[in-house]
Amino acid sequence: MAQSINSNARASRQKKKVAEAFESGAEKHAIDPAEYTRSLPAKARAIQRRKGTKSTIYTLRGTEQQKRLVAFAAEQEDTSAQKIYAQIFDILEEKYGSEVPLDPTL
Repeated sequence: MAQSINSNARASRQKKKVAEAFESGAEKHAIDPAEYTRSLPAKARAIQRRKGTKSTIYTLRGTEQQKRLVAFAAEQEDTSAQKIYAQIFDILEEKYGSEVPLDPTL
């Protein structure tokens, strides 16, 4: 009886190890982030970069004239100043985005 219990426990542990190995293998990505990034068009990269957690990047310094210019642009576009500033990322993505690897897990 003890041998039967030990045998069942051993088989159960083996199944669990196989399942864990399968899960950990499935979690690994064979994709090279740099290659993945270069394969995407700029618009797709920009969309993917927008999906991350938002955080304060930098406090933008400018003149009063530039502040009024942004406020005017936001009014003309019927949008917020933040969205006007966010357009900078589309420009940067187009120019430099293929050289900054995306994290495909995000």
